Amino acid sequence: MNEQIILIGLDGCEPILIEKWVKKGHLPTLASLMKKGIWRRLLSDAAISSGSTWPSVFTGASPAKHGAGFTHRQIKPGTYKIRKFYADEFLRDPFWHELSQTEKRIAIFDFPKTYPFKDIRGLQITGWATESHNHEPSSFPSELLGEINQRFGRHPLHDWYHERPKSVSDWLYLEKQIIEGAQKRVEVAKWLFEKERWDIFAVCFAELHWSGHFFWHLMDPTHPEHDPKIAASTQNLLLEVYKEVDRSLEKLVSLAPDAIFMIMSNAGMGPNYSGIHLVPEILDRLGLGLPKAAANNKKRVTFLPYQKWGNYAFKKIESILSIRFIRSAKRLFPYRLWNALTRRFLDLGNDRKDRRAFPVPNDFSGAIRINLKGREPNGFVEPGEEYDQLCNEIIREFQVLEIPETGEKAVKDVFKIRDRYPGENADYLPDIVVMWRGDSPIHSLRSPRIGTISGEFLDERTGAHRPYGFLLAVGPNIKSGETLKDGNIMDIAPTILRLLRESGSADLDGKVLTDMFKNDA
Repeated sequence: MNEQIILIGLDGCEPILIEKWVKKGHLPTLASLMKKGIWRRLLSDAAISSGSTWPSVFTGASPAKHGAGFTHRQIKPGTYKIRKFYADEFLRDPFWHELSQTEKRIAIFDFPKTYPFKDIRGLQITGWATESHNHEPSSFPSELLGEINQRFGRHPLHDWYHERPKSVSDWLYLEKQIIEGAQKRVEVAKWLFEKERWDIFAVCFAELHWSGHFFWHLMDPTHPEHDPKIAASTQNLLLEVYKEVDRSLEKLVSLAPDAIFMIMSNAGMGPNYSGIHLVPEILDRLGLGLPKAAANNKKRVTFLPYQKWGNYAFKKIESILSIRFIRSAKRLFPYRLWNALTRRFLDLGNDRKDRRAFPVPNDFSGAIRINLKGREPNGFVEPGEEYDQLCNEIIREFQVLEIPETGEKAVKDVFKIRDRYPGENADYLPDIVVMWRGDSPIHSLRSPRIGTISGEFLDERTGAHRPYGFLLAVGPNIKSGETLKDGNIMDIAPTILRLLRESGSADLDGKVLTDMFKNDA
């Protein structure tokens, strides 16, 4: 009989916390599995954006090939427009689409950034409860999602709008919803698993993603948002979610003790200490912003969302209208129409066409795009030498940025996408990515050329993604109790294809993780 593979995604799960809490005895299932199998860190694409990570996992290809970056608000190539980039528009297919052309039986439950293929040999559910939807909630067969909702009910956070709690009771209620959601997810997964024998069965837990973003400051006494009075009752909320997922893993492993289990995270989580809010002014002070005539005209009209608040128009509108109002309004519109209208409105007044380089929306890293002739409609930076010189100038200036309060460097790394992620679809992504140090808040920045600038960081999420996820693999012919050298999230797809006796596309960027197998495997 061929191998059976159980792929379990732990969305946004931090490997350092796993290692720490395993040692303290909080996660007995994970501790047992680590003794029986292999553990390794996986470098992810979170430096580009968290939105690119899951597509890299299930395509095995570079973001410059699948095209997914900050999918919530991503620039449309050939325009200056910001739009939502949907899962059915990605430029590479998941590995299970290739498998569905064989005799393999496949079940995919709630993996982020996916959509159901109509010809899959098996079943797929998208958007029952993912951290943020990238496609309308749906399934194949089409009636399956409705049957799940009827049998098990919806996840408590299936349409949550990421509203930050204000009181202890609100924090505890959010934790209760997350815990109940994880428990319900396991029950759905068990029901799906027992329908038939699957060659690959995949399920992803969004609960760690939600809790990492919103609970981080509760457990971290050094975080500026940490309130000791609130933390007295809530400091263990993130740990409790990890413990619940650990219990969930025990239930899933018991379903198929002879299967190969691949438990993995797409990226980690840490404190949300970004300097993304200062990128526009840095570019202006470097002389890459508006010509004087355009800048003077800009000052006359300031009522358009982007002109007033730039890439933070989204957060400002939320604070003005209230999340409750927005959530109610959202229900009145079809999913894609709402996304199109809101992004068009929030981007009114953008001045990207007048700039040599401009920021584009992102979640943590700074993201900069060059106004390139032949690519952008009003591009005036020549490809080749002028493009390279401008990129190198921006990189140098970001490298020397300091945090005035400490004198420490503010930027961990800054690089051109094309230097690290070759691919024919790099134009879907920013040209330059700025990785912040991430170990202290950034209220202001300074350098010899820009002087000192300050600004307000408006993101209410106190946790943000970090570059490393992990893989924990257990099963027949898998080595026992070993910690292996780092891999990459793009290695997951080719490794699964090899395990299932499929070669995979020649255009994969990941490699088969052969070092996790015993010598005679």
